[in-house]
Amino acid sequence: MDTRLLILLPILLPIAAGLLMLAFPAKDDRVRNTINMIFVLINSALAFVAMTALRDESISIVRIYMNYGFEFRTDRAACIFGTIVASLWPFASLYSYGYMKGHERRNTFFAFFTMTYGVVMGIAFASNLLTMYVFYEMLTLVTFPLVLHPMTKKAIKAARTYLAYSLGGAAFGLIGLIFMMYLGSTQFTLGGSIPVESAASSFLLPAFVLSFCGFSVKAAMAPFSGWLIKAAVAPTPVTALLHAVAVVNAGAFACIRLTYYVYGTDILHGTWAQYLVMLMTAVTIVYGSSFAVKEKHFKRRLAYSTISNLSYILFAATIMTPMGLTAAFAHMIMHSLTKICSFFCCGIVMEQTGKEYIDELSGLGRVMKKTFVCFTISSLSLIGIPLFCGFFSKWRIGLAAVDEGSPFAITGLLAVLFSALLTAIYMLGIVIKAYFPLATDKEKTAASVQGIKEHSWQMLLPVICFAAGILIFGVFWQTLLDFITF
Repeated sequence: MDTRLLILLPILLPIAAGLLMLAFPAKDDRVRNTINMIFVLINSALAFVAMTALRDESISIVRIYMNYGFEFRTDRAACIFGTIVASLWPFASLYSYGYMKGHERRNTFFAFFTMTYGVVMGIAFASNLLTMYVFYEMLTLVTFPLVLHPMTKKAIKAARTYLAYSLGGAAFGLIGLIFMMYLGSTQFTLGGSIPVESAASSFLLPAFVLSFCGFSVKAAMAPFSGWLIKAAVAPTPVTALLHAVAVVNAGAFACIRLTYYVYGTDILHGTWAQYLVMLMTAVTIVYGSSFAVKEKHFKRRLAYSTISNLSYILFAATIMTPMGLTAAFAHMIMHSLTKICSFFCCGIVMEQTGKEYIDELSGLGRVMKKTFVCFTISSLSLIGIPLFCGFFSKWRIGLAAVDEGSPFAITGLLAVLFSALLTAIYMLGIVIKAYFPLATDKEKTAASVQGIKEHSWQMLLPVICFAAGILIFGVFWQTLLDFITF
C-alpha cells in the first residue's frame, strides 16, 4: 500500500462522514455528537500524521487533460494552514454541540459542518492551482447551507449575497487558472512556476491582479467584503467557521499560494501590480477598523474587525519577501486563535442572555466571569499588547514592512498602527461596558443580569483553551516562529 494515500484521508473522511449523516440522520443528539466527535478527532490525528510523516510528499489522483489533474502535497505552507484547521476544528465542533442544542435541522447542520472540514483540508493540501480552485469552489457549496441554516429572511438574503460574492470571486480566480494553464504550469513551487520565456507576457500582471482580487473575496478585502457582515446572521459556530477558521483563511491562503507559489515574487516585486494590491489591503485595514468602532451590534463589530485583520495577512503577503510570507502566516495563526475565541464568547453571551447589542452588555462581566475573562484576553491579543500572541504577529508584519522599505509598505504599516489604535477603542469598549456599568444605571443593570449564569461546559471549555493558547503563544512565540519561517 502506498503510504502517500494517507494524505487523502483527512480530506475524504469528513466528506464521507457528512454524506453519511445526510443519508442516515441520527435521532439522538448524544449519539450523533459522540460519533461526530470521534470522526473529527480521528481526522485531526490523521492530518497531523500526514503532515509529520509525509512532509513534502505528493500524490497524484487523476489526470484531467495533458499534465493537469488533481494532486496533493504536504509542503510547509500546507502544513501551516493544515495545522490551524486540524487544531481548531475539534474545539469548534465541541462548541457547536452546546450551541446547537434545541435548534432545528441539527443533522443537516452537522453534516455540512463536517464536510467543510474535508474541503478545507483539500485546499490546504492542494499541490497545484487546479486542485485548489476546485476545492475552493466546493467550499462555497458546502458552507452555503450553513449560512442559510436559520431560514429567516435575513439568513436567506445573506446566503444569496454570500453565494453571489463567492461565485463572482471564483470567476476572477478562474482567470488566473486559465492563464497559468495557457503558460504550461499550475504547480505550486515556492518562488513561482511561470516558465522563464513567459515572464515578459503583457497579460501577466493584469491576470495576477484579477486573480488576487478574486481569491481575496473570501478574505473579505474591500470592496468585496459586504458578504461577511451579512453572514453574521448565521449561528455563531458558522460565523466563527467563516471568520476565523475555514472560509476567510482559505481566501488568504489562496492569495499567498497565488503570489509566492504560482507567479513568484521575482516577477511581481516592484511592479504596479504589487503596489495596487498592497494599497487595497491598507485601505481595507483602516476601513474594517473604522466601521468596527461605529458598529453597535456585538457580532457585527467582530465581523468588521475580521475584515481589517484579514487584510493584515494580505498586506504582509503583498510585501513579497520571505519576511512578509512568514509574517502573513504568523498573523493567520494568531488571528485564527484570537478571533475564534472572541466569536465564541460572543455566541455564549447571545445564546445565554439574548442580548445582541453592546449597550445591553452592561454588568455581564460580573456574572459571566469566565466568558468575559476569556474575551478580555482575546481583546488584548487583538489590540497587540505584549505577552499576548497578537503582538508577536503584528511585530513581524512591522519588521517585514520596514525591511521592504518602499513607500507603499510604509503606508501599509501606518495603516496597521492606526488600526491598532481603533482596535483598542472598539474591543476595550466592550470590555469596559461589561465590567464597569455607569453608576446611574446600577439598579437597572442589577435587574437585567439577575439570574444570568455561564453556559454549558461544551461551550466554555473551547474558549478557555483558546484563551490559554493566546497566552502560551504570546510568551513562547519563538517555537512557532521556527515552524513558519521561510
